[in-house]
Amino acid sequence: MCAVVCAHERADDSLGMASSSSSELASSVPTVAREWAAAGVGCALADTVFNPLEVLKVRAQQATSPTSTATLARESIAADGFVRGLFVPGLAATWMRGLSYTGFRIGLYPSVRDEALRIVGGDGFATRLAAGAITGGIGALVFNPIDVVRVRMQSVGCEYRSTVSAFGEVARAEGVARGLWRGTGACVARAMTLSGSQLATYDASKRWFLAHGYFNEDASPLHFTSSFVSGVVAQTVTQPVDTLKTLVMSSASEGKGTIEIARDIVAKHGLRGFYRGFFAAAARQGPVMVIQMPLVEALRSSLGLAAFHERKTERKT
Repeated sequence: MCAVVCAHERADDSLGMASSSSSELASSVPTVAREWAAAGVGCALADTVFNPLEVLKVRAQQATSPTSTATLARESIAADGFVRGLFVPGLAATWMRGLSYTGFRIGLYPSVRDEALRIVGGDGFATRLAAGAITGGIGALVFNPIDVVRVRMQSVGCEYRSTVSAFGEVARAEGVARGLWRGTGACVARAMTLSGSQLATYDASKRWFLAHGYFNEDASPLHFTSSFVSGVVAQTVTQPVDTLKTLVMSSASEGKGTIEIARDIVAKHGLRGFYRGFFAAAARQGPVMVIQMPLVEALRSSLGLAAFHERKTERKT
């Protein structure tokens, strides 16, 4: 019996030492790097699951006449099967985008928010909105080429050999600035709108639910609820700019600028034209946030970071 007890004690000591070593290793990495890594991995995993809905959203936005999401899905599956027709297109670019742009805009939001609230003072929603817009805008500007390639890889009739080769092909055919950074204005506007509304809503709703006693702890049920609310709000607000971004970046836009494309949409479809692909986008955005943010929260915890909604001044030492 003594041997068994001693063995258990040694095992517990080993686990404790391993946990302590992992914690020390994580704390030795800069906070910004851990924030980016936690968000990037969580977002890349969640976006992988919902890549087919992103493909359908892009194709619905590019359609020259109103076409239902179900019709587009049936056509894609009939032509290439589910995997090649809906799951694979743009998947590599989706991973790149999740690890870079999305990881940046979500991961760095808490630090930017804390600094903004310190400078401005108070605890206002507008400051949180601005913090999300800042990380989203900077991320979109820097990583715009990935969005260009992703949109084109997800388009019907894509002729690029691979995701990696697409970067070079676009640059050679259209130039680096005019090709890879095409649609930067629309992309930045979309990112600022999405990131600001999404992250501020998620952040504020978590605090509101906890403060009003709807949830007793910062755990999965709260993460799921706040994630879904923020996802639906963000996509509803962002959809018009999202449609413009897709059309400007895609080869279907035929070199037209953002303003010209916006005029064409209004002339042909009215204001409703800006909400083409909304069903697929909302069907993706709400659920993807429900998976994405709990993953990000779990990864933040494992890397020694505080919960997403907690400010530095509120964190326990």
